[in-house]
Amino acid sequence: MAETVVIGVGNRMMGDDAVGPAVLDRLTGRVAPDIALIESVGDATHLLESWRDTRLAVVVDAVVSGGVPGSVRRIDGRNGLPSTWRSASTHLVGVAEAIDLGAAVEVLPDELVVYGIEIGSVQPGVSLSPAIDAAADVAAEGIVAELEGVTSRTA
Repeated sequence: MAETVVIGVGNRMMGDDAVGPAVLDRLTGRVAPDIALIESVGDATHLLESWRDTRLAVVVDAVVSGGVPGSVRRIDGRNGLPSTWRSASTHLVGVAEAIDLGAAVEVLPDELVVYGIEIGSVQPGVSLSPAIDAAADVAAEGIVAELEGVTSRTA
């Protein structure tokens, strides 16, 4: 298992919900080869297995909290997600539930960072809206900078 993973949650076929995988696309070739980039539809068991035995997991997911579409928030996921964040994606059990379950069964990474990207619409067969596409760039830049800091701390 990789010591560091980045998990992009979302469905590529559902408009703005594809933002997590879109961020992974932007990270490909930009992060160290020992960092695993994992695409997930948000299934809790897949998330738990993806971050099991890792030191750092970064999760990127679409959220709906009433904020401006395209806004990006970075939080410490080990403390849970804000109650105002609702999973905007098509998965039944969201990242918040996976974190709660992971805490209950002691399967959380040492560090868990969640990038929540406020989205506008989830529609089948539609690509990312311009604001969400730009937010994917912002999130990717933040993650690259964060992972470079991790590399320098461990070197």
